[in-house]
This record gives sequence, C-alpha cells and structure tokens, in this order.
Amino acid sequence: MFALSHDPQYVTLARSDYEWLLACYWSPLTGMRDVAANLITEWGHDPADHPELLDDMEIELSGALIDTAADLMRDRGLPDLRVAPAA
Repeated sequence: MFALSHDPQYVTLARSDYEWLLACYWSPLTGMRDVAANLITEWGHDPADHPELLDDMEIELSGALIDTAADLMRDRGLPDLRVAPAA
C-alpha cells in the first residue's frame, strides 16, 4: 500500500501548492513589524529590548489583518475563487 505521507513530493497537498501557500499566506505582511514596534513603543518600551515579542507580534498582526480582510470580502459577497471557482 502506498503511503502518501511518506512521499517526499507531498505534505498534505502537492509540495508546489504548499510552497506557494507558505510564500503567500504564512509570511509576515510588509509593515507589520513596524506596527508591532510602534505598539511596543506606545506602551513605553523599547522594541529592541523585546525581539521575541516583536517577532510574535509581526506574525499575529499579519494573521489578524488577513482574517479581517477575508471577513470583509465575504461580508460583501465576494466568493473565494481559490476554493469555489466561478461557474
């Protein structure tokens, strides 16, 4: 029996699709590190003193922005054509 999980060309989906998703969706968005640094500064701290927090905030802010944008698009009736192609 062939075990797809042991094939080096696949993870859960084709490796090429995985790499594309990784590049597009799991990378921090441009500017989010600056937003995180500004928020830390607003709280009276130096971002340079909190590099791990800055890293985590950059990822969290990116994810929150993507989720909010996706919610707005859905609310306005835009279907996600990646998962439900137009007829």
